Amino acid sequence: MRVCHRDRVVLEVPALEIGEGETLSLIGPNGAGKSSLLQVAALLRRPDAGEILLRGERATRRSTARLRRRVAVVFQDPLLFDVGVLANVAAGLRFRGVARREAEQTAAAWLTRFGVRHLADRNARALSGGEAQRVSLARAFATEPEILLLDEPFAALDAPTRATLVPELRAQLRATGTSAIVVTHDQTEALALGDRLGVLLDGRISQLGTPADVLARPANVAVAAFIGVANLIPVRVVSVMGQRVEVATEHSESRISIRSSGASNLRPGQRGTLALHARHVTLLPPDTPCPAGWNALGGLVTDASLTPAGQEVAVLCGPGLRLIAATPILPDRPPFAPGQPVTVSVDPAAAHLIADPVQH
Repeated sequence: MRVCHRDRVVLEVPALEIGEGETLSLIGPNGAGKSSLLQVAALLRRPDAGEILLRGERATRRSTARLRRRVAVVFQDPLLFDVGVLANVAAGLRFRGVARREAEQTAAAWLTRFGVRHLADRNARALSGGEAQRVSLARAFATEPEILLLDEPFAALDAPTRATLVPELRAQLRATGTSAIVVTHDQTEALALGDRLGVLLDGRISQLGTPADVLARPANVAVAAFIGVANLIPVRVVSVMGQRVEVATEHSESRISIRSSGASNLRPGQRGTLALHARHVTLLPPDTPCPAGWNALGGLVTDASLTPAGQEVAVLCGPGLRLIAATPILPDRPPFAPGQPVTVSVDPAAAHLIADPVQH
């Protein structure tokens, strides 16, 4: 599938399939093509090349209007009509020819499921942001869509409202078995909702897999940087023994051991980038023993700042090797401070090597 704007390709996706009852989360920066993909999936825009199938039925100029009724879309802006809440939720059913009484009964049931039944008689324009989005979700689910498409559905909401709505949406998707695509720039939402996670960069899906796999094994440096891997270290392979790989950092010559299921494809001298999440960097007092088999590097704290989860600490482990650690603040331990010597400990299984292609 290809989508173009003037002479520029804005989306190029060779194939993408959503399974029955599956939720696919798509993340990417602004301009990556997320909204274009959703518009095509919603049959609101025809691709410049390729085709869209809904349960095996191809979308054509003749069938698009009919197939569109089997799809529901929830936008960042709820786009509610200037009428009562109950009428808003019943509107999708009424457009599909459902009798008013039946449509309103179904609408009332869905308002109850999203906790806003008490707002049924209120004008939709008088709702708060969270209330309006609950009504929008109820309206979408009431039509029993074969696929639900959500475009940044919670981006305009405050954090507490998002924290309650995300698990509620997840529960309703599971309960109804509705297939869904969620487009968002918020990784927390994407991880909480998605059975699979896709990273869309420059109009292409750079990686697609389970959320755990994408987080643990980013496919390339661009994906690693986008998902927030704080430590991206240029290295070269020194030795390979089974699944154990030893690498040397490019600038400091520090040695780090990793454990990799793809070790058999690596060769001594091969270069790459070591991807290491900050939460997998453990800081210990100097001369404190590390767990058996773990890497231990001496270092000096150069910077430390508070975060909602604790501290983000920068440690210089040698010329050119600066590591970022995310550490909790513990009641019986003072926070780390600049100038403090530490031992940096890393589990070999926590580091992922993104190998450069072998040059022939």
